[in-house]
Amino acid sequence: DTGVSVMQLYPSITPYNDFHLSAGEGHQLHVQEYGNPNGLPVIICHGGPGLGLNRDNCRFFDPTRYRIILYSQRGCGLSTPHQVSQNTSDHLIEDLNYLRQSLGIDKLSLCGASWGATLCLLYAIKYHKHVAGLILRGTFLATHADLEWLYGPSGAAAQFYPELYQDFSQSQRDVKSIFASYKQHLYGDDQIHASHYAKQWCQWEAVLSQGKQSPQWALNCPQQGLFMARLMVHFFSENCFIEESYIVKNSHNLHKLPMWFIHGRHDLVCRFSVVQQFAKQLNAQLFVLDEIGHGVDNQVYLSAVRRAADLMSIKLSRNKCKD
Repeated sequence: DTGVSVMQLYPSITPYNDFHLSAGEGHQLHVQEYGNPNGLPVIICHGGPGLGLNRDNCRFFDPTRYRIILYSQRGCGLSTPHQVSQNTSDHLIEDLNYLRQSLGIDKLSLCGASWGATLCLLYAIKYHKHVAGLILRGTFLATHADLEWLYGPSGAAAQFYPELYQDFSQSQRDVKSIFASYKQHLYGDDQIHASHYAKQWCQWEAVLSQGKQSPQWALNCPQQGLFMARLMVHFFSENCFIEESYIVKNSHNLHKLPMWFIHGRHDLVCRFSVVQQFAKQLNAQLFVLDEIGHGVDNQVYLSAVRRAADLMSIKLSRNKCKD
């Protein structure tokens, strides 16, 4: 499906609930709830790792039909503390499950972008009985090849932006060495030195996802850029704390779930070809966005996500009636 009509997003709304949830090991998760408290529950998983919740993501979902739940993952946004200890994919999956239980929800839908889509898939593989449906955009499958594509000297990103890649890679010859070098720079005692390398890391991310070098939030709040760079290097240097090809190998747990994949054909962050194969394997809906990259800051991408959310609400409401 390559044709997506342009649709307006739902209006901005304020949360009816805004709180912190104690998740264990000293971590407090920042949570917000929007929309209809009796609606179809959907939890939105943000990207990064490290970005934090974005209230604009509510606007994909009809607030009269959905109970919309946003939260910031460990060490992100207003969740505390900002640290990488006790912070792995397993921790994040269990946090998500604890959040579901704490809100008294048996079955929910999940929506995620990029790393958020990875987390949605990891959760759905382990807790598929508690998942009603998935909406995933710019999906990252977290394999070695995905990391090579993003950060390796032969990856697509390096081929498109060779001069910027030279600065980003600091003349390191492979992905493993790049991660080790950034880890060393980002965790030093000298905050100015660490912030310089965090800015370099975030600028590379911004170029690949938005086509421009200056991520505005990182410039306005250097501390946020440092937290994000640290978390990304922490996860990616450990292959996201999952075994190679874990998501594809365990996809049998996902086969019966209603799923919508939304992907820009020109995405330099997350490979379209593997997502196209994965969606086909799962018999999932796939909205292919021609001439579109990774960033959601265009009307075509926004419309496609809203369309998927509307379609999911219709399907889940029908399923509810059958039950």
